[in-house]
This record gives sequence, C-alpha cells and structure tokens, in this order.
Amino acid sequence: MFKAIRSTYSAHRGAILAAVLTMFWAACVGGLNLHSGFGLVADLLFAFLIALIGVPIAALLIACLLALLRLLPRLLTGFLVAVFLFISLLWFQAEGWVLAALLLITECLLGASLFHLRDQSLWKRIAAWSFLLLTLGANIYAFRLLHSDGITEDLIQIKEKPLPPLAAADPSQRGPYAVKTLYYGSGDSLRRPEFGPSVAIRTTTVDGSPFFKNFKGWRPWIRKRYWGFGMDKLPLNARVFYPDGAGPFPLFLIVHGNHEMSVPSDNGYAYLCELLASRGFIAVTVDENFLNSGLFHDPPAQQPVRGWLLLEHLRLWHAWAKDPKNPFYGKVDLSSIAVGGHSRGGEAAATAALFNTLQVDPEDANIHFHYHYAIKSVIAIAPADGQYKPAQQWRILKDVNYFTLQGANDSDVAQFQGSRQYDHVSFSGNVDAFKSELYIYRANHGQFNTMWGRTDIDVPSSWFLNLRPLLPPEAQRQIAKVYISAFLEATLKGQTQYQELFRDYRRARPWLPDTLYVDRYQDQTYKPICAFNEDADLTTATDGGHISASGLTVWREAKIPMRSGDRDYNGVFLGWHKNQKPASYTIDLPSAEPAQTLALSVAATDDDPLEKDGDEDEEKNETTDFSIETVAASGATTRVALSDFHVLLPPLHVQFTKLEILDSRMYKNSWEPVFQTIRIPFSAPIKQIRLIFDKTPARVIIISGVGLEGVLSK
Repeated sequence: MFKAIRSTYSAHRGAILAAVLTMFWAACVGGLNLHSGFGLVADLLFAFLIALIGVPIAALLIACLLALLRLLPRLLTGFLVAVFLFISLLWFQAEGWVLAALLLITECLLGASLFHLRDQSLWKRIAAWSFLLLTLGANIYAFRLLHSDGITEDLIQIKEKPLPPLAAADPSQRGPYAVKTLYYGSGDSLRRPEFGPSVAIRTTTVDGSPFFKNFKGWRPWIRKRYWGFGMDKLPLNARVFYPDGAGPFPLFLIVHGNHEMSVPSDNGYAYLCELLASRGFIAVTVDENFLNSGLFHDPPAQQPVRGWLLLEHLRLWHAWAKDPKNPFYGKVDLSSIAVGGHSRGGEAAATAALFNTLQVDPEDANIHFHYHYAIKSVIAIAPADGQYKPAQQWRILKDVNYFTLQGANDSDVAQFQGSRQYDHVSFSGNVDAFKSELYIYRANHGQFNTMWGRTDIDVPSSWFLNLRPLLPPEAQRQIAKVYISAFLEATLKGQTQYQELFRDYRRARPWLPDTLYVDRYQDQTYKPICAFNEDADLTTATDGGHISASGLTVWREAKIPMRSGDRDYNGVFLGWHKNQKPASYTIDLPSAEPAQTLALSVAATDDDPLEKDGDEDEEKNETTDFSIETVAASGATTRVALSDFHVLLPPLHVQFTKLEILDSRMYKNSWEPVFQTIRIPFSAPIKQIRLIFDKTPARVIIISGVGLEGVLSK
C-alpha cells in the first residue's frame, strides 16, 4: 500500500500541501505564544517569515542533497525534513523530535490519502481509504489527548494521625485594618503605565551595569530600546499594600520569578499582600520584569541582581521611614523586615539575605555593599537554587528565619531546590530563629501567582501537561496565605503560637485544603547527634557518639538525591528485608542527654532493599513504620512506634505529562525523597537511641539528621 501511494505525483502534491498547511498552523501557534515583547503582530510576522523563508530554503537544500544521492522523491523529502526541523525546534526543543515526526508523518499520510481517494486503481483506493481512516483516528486521538486536562491518576490517599488544632486565629483571614495601596517607581516607564507619571512616590534609578560587564552586542541594545533604559538605569518600581493605621508596621518585600517579560508578574501576589496589609504588615510586591526572559534571550548574570535590587528597595524604605515629607514617615518598623520571592525570586530573597551581611560582591570586590538591614526572615516559594552560586559556593545563611514551600506537581522547578537552601541555613544559638519547609502534594508552580496559572511551561508544550491532579488555584493560594501569614506573624510580630504550625502541619488542618503534606523543621535549640556529613566513617556520630547496626541490607552514607542530581549534602541510607530478627540501627551518645525531644528527619524511598534489579514486591504506596527505643542513663528502656507520633508517607509519585516517554525524558524520576521531621519527646536523660525495623517488612529509608530539641511549648 505504501508503494501504491508513493508512486504517483498527485500523492506527492497532497503530502506537500499537508506539510505546508501543518507548517502554517505551527507558525500560528508559535507566533501567538512567542511573547517577544514587540506585540502580537510582530510575533506572528516573525514566525511566518521564518516559515516562508527558512522552510523552503531548507527544503530545497535537502532536495538538492537527495537528488545527488538519487534517493527519495526530492521535493517531498525536502519539505518533510524541513517542516520536521521547524516543528521540533519551535515546539518541543530537545524532547520534541519524536512527537514532531509522528505529527508530520500522520498529517502527510492524511494529505496523500485525500489525493488518492478517486484513483482509478482499486488497490490505490483501498490504500488511500485505509490510511485516511488510520490518520483520522490518530488526529481524533491526538485532539482528545491534547485538549484533555490529563490522564486518570490514582492519587495517593493516606490517613494521618490527627493532632489538636492550634489555639490561635486562622492567619489566612483578613485582619482588623483597612488596606490602602499605592505605586512607587521611576515615573517614566514606557511599558508599565502604573509606574508612569501617576506614581505616588517617584524613585531614582540604580546602576546595575557593574553586574553586566559581559552583556554586550545586540541583546542589551534591543532590550534598552524596548524598555527605554539600560542596565545602568534600573528602576525601583513596586506596588505597596499597607494598613490604614499609625504603625509602625513590619515590612515585607516579595519578588516574582522568571516569566515572559511582556506579561508582568508582580501583581500576581496582590492577594497575599492585601491579606498581610489587613493584618498589620506593609507588603510590597516588587517589579523586576525587566530582568525576565524576552526579546529572544535571557539576560546573563541577572540572578544576583534580583537579590541586590531587593536591598536597593530596602534602602528607599529606610530613607522614607525617616523623612517627614514621605507618607510612610514613622510607619515602618525597620527592626522587623522580611524578604520573599517565587521561583528565581525565591533564590533572589536568599541572595538578598546573604548580600545584606557582606561588605562587597563575592565575585567583584569593586561592587560595595553597605546594607546590614534588620532582615529577620526569608520566604522562598518554589525557589530555584544554584542558578547563582556566589563565588561558586552555596549560599550559607546564618541566624535568619527561613521558610520554603514547594508543590510536588511543579513542572517548572520540578525539584525541591528550596530544601537544599534549607540545609544551608544555620543558627548560632544567639537568636530565637527557626527554619521550615513544606512539600505539597498536587500543587504546581504557577498557581501561587495569580498571573501564571495552571500550566508551568509554555504552549504548545503545555498541551502535554497532566493537569487533572492539580489542586484548584484557590486551594493552593489558601496554603500560601496560611503559611506565609503565620510565618510573618511568628517571626516579625513575636506571635510564637504560630510556630507550632511549622513544627507540624496537622495543627493547622482546619485551615488547609485536603491534600498530603510533608514538613521539616529545625530551630536554634536543635543539637545535632548525627548529620552524616562530617567524615566517611559510618560508625561515628557528629557529637562524638558511636553508631552500630545489625541485620541491615543497606547501610551507607551518600549524597541525598533529587529528582535529577543531588543536594550536595549527605544522608544515611538504611534498608531491611523480612528478616526473622528485626534489623536495627543504634546510636550510643557520648554522655547522657537531659530530657528533651528527639527530632528525626527521615524520608521513605522506593529503592529495592536487596539492591537487585526488578521491582520490590512490597506495596509502594504504603506508609513506613518502625520502633524507636531509648535507653535512659538509669538503664530503663522505652520503646515507641514511629506511627504513634506521625505518618511517614511513601514517595509521592507524580506524572507531570500525559505521556510517560515525555516524563522520563523531561523529569527523569517520578519522585524524589522529601524529609519529614518526626518529633518524639522523652522524659528521662538518655544514653542510647535504637531504630528497630520490626513493623514494615521491607523498605529503604534516608535519614538526613538525628538531633535533640528543647522541650516543646505546651
């Protein structure tokens, strides 16, 4: 049948026509979603120009090559290959060549079949009708696939052990203050009229050019023409939500991440800022859209500038709070400041906290920092981490409160990178501070921002995203409101009752949507027993104690993996398998510790405890349980079950796309280890801790830390 269709010129014409129509359709889709910054008409003209010039030239070149080789029909093959390259590069980048090939072959067979329906040859008509029905069926399937919300997914449902609700008001509810709002900025913005002449406070620009020494050529030129300013005159633009009251009020700045620069992102946090202002905070959503992707490039070295600009905004606020002519005179509590951000903005917030403690830029001592503001807290929503490494080092933050939250179904920042920054926050014991992280099953990247929506990647790749499991946008933003409001209440206003929420999310269950959560917590009272990062000896503990084990099939210390790559931080991997005598892991302390709380940071995995190829026969969606035994200085032994205190969830598997082949290529693994802090109080001084794996028959777990905390507040 292939030969019957291939042998006539009319079939070639039909296939070429189908390829051309497919090309124009792809150009329309690409142009509509290009978002270059020059407007829709320019984007469409650009896409059609590439299609009309690039594809025919490529088709002719390939046709000439095939003519020399005397292979397939030249013009047809040229168009097929050229359109294939166009679609695969425009749509799917490196992952799209298979899909581009399938699309093109299907549509070309459809076009060829249509031109053969009235052929005089019976066999050619049979072949044409066969391919027509086949390709029509393929098109119907593709249409239904791409226009559906996603595949039916068996969501994990685990019954958790309840805790009494927190004895505090719901932090997501509006507070007692009426909310006022204003814009401040350069006053001459070409692209953002809200930062034009109508701004309430006109600000000066700042010179960011020292950070952009290697930003040369047509890219900075065209960016300057678009925005009306270069990197030497970056504006300080923001929208302020503030309480209608005397103050002084704590100050919170939040900055967006990377998105199309022509679609502003800063107003996507208005819902959060308005809530905070009603509760007595000055909340500022900062505009850094001019650093975002667009104009066919991503500005180099913009990651540290995002953090630096936050500090330049804080410089303004310090001046305004002391200026009798400014509307914020006397209204700002400069001793209580927090910075936060989303995606690249989350990394920027951590960068700002670091730069705030430095005298000069880590990579250029000619750039001087003189800030040292009272930044008490950092919030990172689904942050990037490692896009910028100061002097090729991880950001080490000290004595600052840190909170990060991440969606398990985040198809943009698909790894919990904020958890790595969490590991790089430490406390000296001289301040009352804590760090916490929250991992949210069925939450994505974009719904924390009202401008970004359900799809974390651009059209047409987003057509393949599996959106059906996602939480509704209002539910996801409810989580952000509860946690961010509570975090600022606890760390900037001293409302310490909200700190219990970060120790255990179950205390806030009445305020939270129904999904699964994993949280980790550590404060300045934490004393590490085992951190697994100090040496290569499996038998030594961090505090000088001794470690031993019995019956384990897996016992090693290694880098804690992410979905792709690792955290550059060690944990201990412990595995066991259906032994008659339960396996155990024992820590002997160098001296008896007084009555405190044992804090165990642990994650379950889907690894095979026998470390063999093939699937383990245990149910992967079940919780993990084992016993924890403590031996007191008196010799008395106490044994409890992990499940008496908390549920250790299984790995939260996610299928990001509707096609498994795309998941494996784009996201590598369907899960990554996420750590739950299990906290177990004890009443007598202890000298030994034993983990006895006597309940779940077989499993591999990872422990990132074992330590002791001060006695919990009631």
